[in-house]
Amino acid sequence: SDLWKKIFNLKFWLPVLVLGLGVGGAVALLKNKPKARKKPNFQQGTLVEVMVAKLSNPQIEVRTHGRVRAAKKVILSARIGGEVIWIGPKMNEGSFFKKGDPLLSIGIRQSQSRLKAPFNGVVQSKNVDLGQYVNPGTQLAVLFGSDEAEVVIDLPMGRMDWLPQSSTSLDGENQFQFPATVSLAGMISASVWNATVKRHLLELTPRGMMVQLIAEADDPFRLKRKSQVKPKNKLTSENTLINTEGTANSESPPTPQTSNMPLFVGAFVDVSIPGRQLENVVNIPAQALRDQDTVWIALEGELAVRRVKIAHLDQDNIYLSGGVKQGEQIIISPIKGAANGLKIRIAGKEKTEKMGKEE
Repeated sequence: SDLWKKIFNLKFWLPVLVLGLGVGGAVALLKNKPKARKKPNFQQGTLVEVMVAKLSNPQIEVRTHGRVRAAKKVILSARIGGEVIWIGPKMNEGSFFKKGDPLLSIGIRQSQSRLKAPFNGVVQSKNVDLGQYVNPGTQLAVLFGSDEAEVVIDLPMGRMDWLPQSSTSLDGENQFQFPATVSLAGMISASVWNATVKRHLLELTPRGMMVQLIAEADDPFRLKRKSQVKPKNKLTSENTLINTEGTANSESPPTPQTSNMPLFVGAFVDVSIPGRQLENVVNIPAQALRDQDTVWIALEGELAVRRVKIAHLDQDNIYLSGGVKQGEQIIISPIKGAANGLKIRIAGKEKTEKMGKEE
């Protein structure tokens, strides 16, 4: 009788009932499952961004650095012994003089020897004063030339072939003639000087093993410019100096040469040289190059790994001379687990396809 009671007791059957309902419910759900619609092909695969390969003939820009030194430097010495009886008004450190300007006179036995400036320049250091007795050969002053300055440019030896092809030494001598631009390193308002690379030294730098190119920069101290440009009033000239971005209070954006900053001797400079011309290359961004010598191509909905030949690379761009044809789609976005044959779809393509279908 206890068994019959258990059989008719709900508490005994409840767990079994729930279990049965659970299984039945699951079976019912499986039967009524919504049928998965087949997705169109263009929505399958990893989403990628691409760029179309184009052939071009760009010019390499060689970016490096250098240091300014005086193109002309003369130590002014006493030819005769005697007393310094006159010092010219331009014989001050930092003062500019013209070629032929009298600088100082030394008097001896009723006669005098007057020393004149050998070139246009500036007094770097002055070692004598009025009334001082000097012996023959005494150093009186150090003079720097002001018509041009030299820039010693450091260039890694491997980049010598980046220079313009036309720059090969004239007549077999170590003579160049190609342009460069020089700007003071670390300056917010860029002051730019045009320079001409003339030659290279034949000894590498002990540190870094660099080739040293010698360039000449004209009018390093802005003397010619100062004589040509006369500001209308004090306010406008100050505005030109301060407002380098050319935003407020300026009708036209200022040229890069807005600053009167001199090209200081001893200054470190950034150097840019228009280099040689590349022919029939494909320019890709740095992130599109994979494993140093491959790119990923989007080919009929699949990823293809392609080995490429690099003609040139700089900080931002890589130029390929082989491995990619014009019109091919190069993948520029990152992909996890990229491999040959990976199914891909191109970003932006599905939108255009949908629009085409709606029309």
